[in-house]
Amino acid sequence: MAGCSSEESAQERDKQIKAEAQQRVDERISVRNAGTTAGELLRDTALARGGTSPVEAVPDEVECRAEWERQDLGEKYGQDLVDSWVAGCMDVDVMGSATTVP
Repeated sequence: MAGCSSEESAQERDKQIKAEAQQRVDERISVRNAGTTAGELLRDTALARGGTSPVEAVPDEVECRAEWERQDLGEKYGQDLVDSWVAGCMDVDVMGSATTVP
């Protein structure tokens, strides 16, 4: 019976490790998606101001990191997720909602 108990505890540890890993992946995806939403807003704001091409309106790393700091997102998400958020922020379509012509 001792062998079964040891095997069961190993299976439980394996399940726990997998669950924690999946939680970290889900968290990174969520933070990246939040970054994309912010990047779309930055892009649309730049386009609405005018004088900027759609390509130029897509935020770059400097703009996205500045927005992360401006919103103090390190407090909300944790500083270890800044790269995920910034990657999402920069990963927006060139043509956004503000560029749609009726």
